[in-house]
Amino acid sequence: MKSTLPFSNLHRITLLMAVWINLFVLVLIFNNRTADPFTIQKIIKSFIIIYILGLTNIAVIYFVQKKYAHKVKKADRLRYFLSTCLSLAVFMLLSFVLENIGTDGNELVGQARVNALILVFVIFHILTVVLHDQVILQHSKTQADLENMQLKATVSEASNLLLRQQIHPHFLFNSLTILKSLYKKDPVKGEFYLTRLANFLRASISDHASKITSLQTELLMCLDYMEMQKIRFGNALEYHVNVSEEAKTRFVPFFSIQVLLENAIKHNALTEANPLKINVYDTGENVTVENNLQVKLNKEISTGQGLANLAERYSLLSDDRISIIQDSEIFKVTIKMYENSNY
Repeated sequence: MKSTLPFSNLHRITLLMAVWINLFVLVLIFNNRTADPFTIQKIIKSFIIIYILGLTNIAVIYFVQKKYAHKVKKADRLRYFLSTCLSLAVFMLLSFVLENIGTDGNELVGQARVNALILVFVIFHILTVVLHDQVILQHSKTQADLENMQLKATVSEASNLLLRQQIHPHFLFNSLTILKSLYKKDPVKGEFYLTRLANFLRASISDHASKITSLQTELLMCLDYMEMQKIRFGNALEYHVNVSEEAKTRFVPFFSIQVLLENAIKHNALTEANPLKINVYDTGENVTVENNLQVKLNKEISTGQGLANLAERYSLLSDDRISIIQDSEIFKVTIKMYENSNY
């Protein structure tokens, strides 16, 4: 993001500073009952000087930013130096030009007047520089926060797109192998398997702009996936969904449930004697994928698209964390559902 300066905010703080300082002085004058016919002229003179000093500092900021935008330390030193010199020159010039406004016989003269002018300049100049620096610092912080949010959104979208485009190679290989075998032995079941596979692949590559989807849509895609897995593993795999209609209208990250199902199948042994039982159910604002734990002796190599990927996607979306609970018999992962799709 290109760095910009908040000129409107700088001008606003300059104007407010001139107004409030003079209002404060005016209140003090009236409270001390020292008002004289020249009070308004003095206030006008003071307002003009403070306001133009502020504009002078803004002009210096603009010049230095334009010439030395990529040299921060040098730009700051140069800005303070030029601002002091130029502001002093402008202040003395204005004091000379406006010296007849609000003057009377009691005005300071000689060295006392010079000392008073220098003191007033130092106070006004320091106050102007400090306030302008605060405005610039706040603006820079806001820009940095915005850039971080945009970066998080970009990383989240890249992660989402990568997950949807890179289907597990073993899954595709196994699917095509099973499909070939089914068409030889049972064409009807092969047709059913092919339809499920087509639906799953279509969902995995469509609508790349979406980071999250409704739980109902996610479960429909997971149904295609699990139907294929049940054809592959038969009675060694059981799949149950117990989700309320209200929960189905909520939203989860795309491929989140599918990843948890794949993770369960990949890391557990499946036999007809001891089938893998996967249950999906909702609990308030969360949805849980739970399975009985029967870990394989020979684990498959992880592709990095499992729990770590899902946890990172949740962190980028809303700083929420996934809950993982494991004991000797059960492994379950709980993720948050969102009320809307504004993520």
